Amino acid sequence: MMDFEKMANGGLARIKPYQAGKPIEEVKRELGLDDVIKLASNENPFGMSPKAVEAAVAAVKEGNFYPDSNGYYLKQRLHQKFGYDVKRITLGAGSNELINLLFEAFVNKDVNVVLPEYSFCVYSMDATINGAEVRTVPLSDWKVDLNKVLAAIDSKTRIVAFANPSNPIGTAIPSADMKSFLKKVPESTLVVIDEAYNEFNSGDPTCEDSARWLDAHRNLVVSRTFSKAYGLAGLRVGYMLADPQITSLMDRLRAPFNVNAAAQAAAIAALDDDEFIKKTVENNTKERARYMQFFKEQGVKAIDSKANFVAADFAPHDAQKLASELMKRGVIVRPLLGYQLRDILRISIGTPSQNDRFFKETADLLKTL
Repeated sequence: MMDFEKMANGGLARIKPYQAGKPIEEVKRELGLDDVIKLASNENPFGMSPKAVEAAVAAVKEGNFYPDSNGYYLKQRLHQKFGYDVKRITLGAGSNELINLLFEAFVNKDVNVVLPEYSFCVYSMDATINGAEVRTVPLSDWKVDLNKVLAAIDSKTRIVAFANPSNPIGTAIPSADMKSFLKKVPESTLVVIDEAYNEFNSGDPTCEDSARWLDAHRNLVVSRTFSKAYGLAGLRVGYMLADPQITSLMDRLRAPFNVNAAAQAAAIAALDDDEFIKKTVENNTKERARYMQFFKEQGVKAIDSKANFVAADFAPHDAQKLASELMKRGVIVRPLLGYQLRDILRISIGTPSQNDRFFKETADLLKTL
């Protein structure tokens, strides 16, 4: 019998499919519930900007036409809003696609990839698919130790990848430390900073826009998404900033029309809605502090987060049982079994009322575990 696993390219047969958080409708259907909230996938609890919704609907009405494959107007809006050179911008169906493409372009069986422990699983999946050795660097008190990362790099290291703030842990590398690190990394090693949660950390006065470092470091690659703070997770749109030569390579590799017309229109409109982003970030900052206080009161150790979620260590309580019981009560959270973190749950920060519901249900359940 034909063994297609053995026929697959690279390390594809050695990886497991990505496990996404359960959708609300699936939980309703499986458990017979009418009222379910999802605090599992770090989505914007306020939905999409009304301006983005209006723009997306208008674009759908012309859905018989192909979208602009080069994303001219979205790139121009990013330039106008942030000053980014359009020659440095690659658009993707979420930043996830762009990371996939970058690894496909630069990673092979003759190189290695260095990752902090508990990095976003897509990095190791992409490295493995493309046949590279994956070197994992242990965290220090849930934070990236850049000296240890440097020590793991050698002449065959093609990519070092960070999520900053990290996912699924939530900690962030200070800008000053990252700038110092970049000066020490060999030019032949690409440093990828995945900033999917950037907007939730930008209020820190010590946090710089890493895209401003591109002129000084040709090997720096910065990825961003509209999925989180901008609320466009379902439309799939993100962008990557890099040296124009890298951008040119990415454009040769990506599929034509990879970002649909509705996503492009919504992203442009979302960039114009400063009030929506302000509301989102302010809610997140205030409610994140409430989460930290709640966990302190419950005797649960929460990891200091700079993102729109909190990872909490429920040991000696059974975190997986807690997640299962919360789901039965209509509250979806994210266990981190896939990261071999059996005692930790990641909870996305919702609206005040959603968070109140999580606090109440969790406090009640912790009394019984």
